Amino acid sequence: MKKILLLTALLVTSYNLFAFTTQGVWRWRKDDGSETTATWRADQNTPITISSTDSIIRLRIELYNNGSGGTLDNARFEDSSNEPGAFWDTLKLDANSNAFQLAGTSPFVTDLEPTTHQLNGQAIPPYAFVAGKVIVATDGLPAQTLASAQTTEFEYAIKPTANIKPNVTYYFRVDAATYLIGYVFPSLTTSATLPVSITAFNVSAEKSRVMISWTTSTEQNNSHFDIERSLDGKNYAKIATVQGNGTTSLSHSYQAYDEKPLNGINYYHIKQYDADGKYQVSDVKFVKMTLQNYVLNVFPNPAHSDVTFTLNNYNGTAVTATLHNVSGKTVHEELIQMNNGSHSYKLNLQSKLAPGVYFLQLKGDALSENIKVVIQ
Repeated sequence: MKKILLLTALLVTSYNLFAFTTQGVWRWRKDDGSETTATWRADQNTPITISSTDSIIRLRIELYNNGSGGTLDNARFEDSSNEPGAFWDTLKLDANSNAFQLAGTSPFVTDLEPTTHQLNGQAIPPYAFVAGKVIVATDGLPAQTLASAQTTEFEYAIKPTANIKPNVTYYFRVDAATYLIGYVFPSLTTSATLPVSITAFNVSAEKSRVMISWTTSTEQNNSHFDIERSLDGKNYAKIATVQGNGTTSLSHSYQAYDEKPLNGINYYHIKQYDADGKYQVSDVKFVKMTLQNYVLNVFPNPAHSDVTFTLNNYNGTAVTATLHNVSGKTVHEELIQMNNGSHSYKLNLQSKLAPGVYFLQLKGDALSENIKVVIQ
């Protein structure tokens, strides 16, 4: 017989709600848009099934007051491993032993931003809507009064933790709210087999290279991981491949190195491939690199007329070259596109330089050099 684990995770940041504050309708949605535009995953009061352990999901819940007034204070998430109403544990930003936790960040919504009226609630006119909150990272909320005949909505951004189990139903509630007889709690069910669960994904600079490390809590038909890098956070290219461990319930740690990161911000994500070619993409991590291992040389120096330089082991895409005379006046400036980390370039001077002392200034990504140049 299927075992149902009632891990009420979304205890919509419980408030010390007075008895007349009632939890109403609810609805699941994706984390793919703003507080008003995100895609709904199902109809109101309809459970969902999740198969990904890496995606943020959001739950919208109505609260209304049909009595003399209530105060929403000290809001928090809770969960339970027992039947709803038996015992509830607080869900926070840290996973602890819970199956879900607050997402912490979202590219689409901001912690504590106000909500608008989105649900077709049980509290109908003359109930007046007052803004609630979107909860992404805050364990406790400022006090908010919900007066008689008022309704509000709270939306929670959560994500599974390494403690999530396959083939389990999880229930969610708002702590200390009143529930009508026969109330159906928000719930979701996990797939019978969960895909690879990536946890503890980190990137860190190690001198001139970047270490990418991650851990899996479980793996299902895991073929391999592709590590991909981007300079703009949009366009990615593969830099390494690491073999997976097939199907296992044990935790495994992995690491790979980007031996040739670029100056500036390097973005990384991991594509995990199943044996059938299907894949899922991890969250994005980034690290800023400041590389100073280039080799700059001006030759010949002294020179008779032309100014030529070489710049090796430079990973930037462009350099601005400026030539000043001893009085500080700019006599030449140009933007030079660099290729493959090494370059030899002769300044495209418009006129012959007069004999004397000049200073060549080169500026680019993590590059700022001034070199004395003598023209005979």
